[in-house]
Amino acid sequence: MKRALLKQIGELVVVKTRQPSLPPGGILVAMEAGAICRTDIKIVRRGHRDLAYPRVLGHEGVGVIIESENPLFKAGLRVAIYPGAYCGICDACKSGHTGRCRTLLIYGFNKDGFFQTVVPFAEGEIISLVPVPLNLKKEVAVLAEPLACCLSAMDKFKQISKGVALIIGAGAMGSLFAALLLSEGWNRVIVADLAPRRLAGEMPAGVTLLDVSKATIPERLREMKIVGEIDLIIPACSKGLSWPFWEVMKPGGCVSLFSGIDGEKPLAPVDINKLHYREITLAGSYGCNKKDFDRALGMLAGGGIDVSFLNTSSISLTDIMKGMEMLEKHEMKKVIIDKF
Repeated sequence: MKRALLKQIGELVVVKTRQPSLPPGGILVAMEAGAICRTDIKIVRRGHRDLAYPRVLGHEGVGVIIESENPLFKAGLRVAIYPGAYCGICDACKSGHTGRCRTLLIYGFNKDGFFQTVVPFAEGEIISLVPVPLNLKKEVAVLAEPLACCLSAMDKFKQISKGVALIIGAGAMGSLFAALLLSEGWNRVIVADLAPRRLAGEMPAGVTLLDVSKATIPERLREMKIVGEIDLIIPACSKGLSWPFWEVMKPGGCVSLFSGIDGEKPLAPVDINKLHYREITLAGSYGCNKKDFDRALGMLAGGGIDVSFLNTSSISLTDIMKGMEMLEKHEMKKVIIDKF
């Protein structure tokens, strides 16, 4: 079998190794689809705070069970894989926040991930596996993890008004977020980006596109006469909050700190007084919770969200670096490994 192994920053190699043995009470999953995330690229190029070397990458995956010692998960069953090995018994897990589990190990970060031919799951890790409905294609099911990240972020805002949302960044995550908000009945969803090319394709119908290549976001919003009308801001890129975003928001609005930033220092000083007087809510969100992963898979299978606008490119595991380069050059928004 093969594995995409990151030995150190900048050194990602595909190596051959023996197939893992079946863990006692566990399961072996043969991978069918593993989507490359831009976080995978960041890990290869610059590392990550949760990364441990050497590491098999990949945290978005779908596969078929080939061996099992669990009667509820028989050979031949297709499963989507929640990207965290969580305990299920700590306070965080019991409250539904598995992403905050005290003993959480993240596949592709501090635990070997899904960019390999066969992945073993110990008896205690089987709770991360979710059966894929028969009507759901593997290349769609593999989107459950990024969609779940969007759902987990929105779960922070229980009472938000579904008025005007501004998403900054027209990549895969920005596009998925836009599709989610439209499916949830938001009145207006705006996606802003510096690159007109990214706005031109692979966007859900009904989105307002905002080209900010020649003008700032506030300038463009003033042209649209909606400054002070934004209910929600979602930065789906690393520099999405590098401007006085609070100036364009409606009092009581919300900001999802969904994307991390480049570097160790904040990109811009935040005017705490203006956040205070406008009662702006900021909520951090990192990864996803298992309940949101289950919901995302159900939405994809039941037609609760339309992701048909995404054109995915399929590659083999041996071409993983080519796939990453395609994403870096913005040639595609999503690249899926389907040959292991």
